[in-house]
Amino acid sequence: MEEIEIKLALMPTDQRRFMRHPLLRSATARTNQILDNIYFDTPDLALKKYGVALRIRRQGRLRLQTVKLGGKAVAGLSIRPEWEVPYRGRFDFSAVDNLKVRRWLEQAEILNRIAPLFQTRFRRITWHLALESGGEVLVALDRGDIFAGGLHEKLSEVELELSGSRDVAALKNISEQLMLRVPLAPSGISKAQRAYALLATVIKR
Repeated sequence: MEEIEIKLALMPTDQRRFMRHPLLRSATARTNQILDNIYFDTPDLALKKYGVALRIRRQGRLRLQTVKLGGKAVAGLSIRPEWEVPYRGRFDFSAVDNLKVRRWLEQAEILNRIAPLFQTRFRRITWHLALESGGEVLVALDRGDIFAGGLHEKLSEVELELSGSRDVAALKNISEQLMLRVPLAPSGISKAQRAYALLATVIKR
């Protein structure tokens, strides 16, 4: 499965303005969730070096395991492989259909050293915008915190993700409409990358 999304940075002072954007009034549905996420790596950051992100997310009673591969972001747009399955108390990489990546993750020298590294906790409000071409764009406002290495950083960003569609042009069009009324800046930095950057400042001390 591929994740196709655009990430936009938003100043905390502009959050209310964003939520009043006229485009969001056309949403077919809106959800509001607290998401707790724990990211994993080995002590020597082998997953990061290999270009893999591994996360366990708790939303309500549900826990999900997500594996993502690194990808390039252009003007905030990123397209990258992603595999998500329910988490039942142990890592399960059987859904990763990239055999090279799956075999690497399942190596005992990797699997046995994977441990919690940092976490994020944020409230996500998601608006579902239907596309004429089929599928929809999920517009998510994330507000919360990143915790890594004893440090803490505030989180305020907007993510637009295609669901049931590969209409990148429509995704870009919606992001441009949002940016016309609200100061939003394209961002190619993921939450995990921001957390790794926090850890790097600790190591340098």
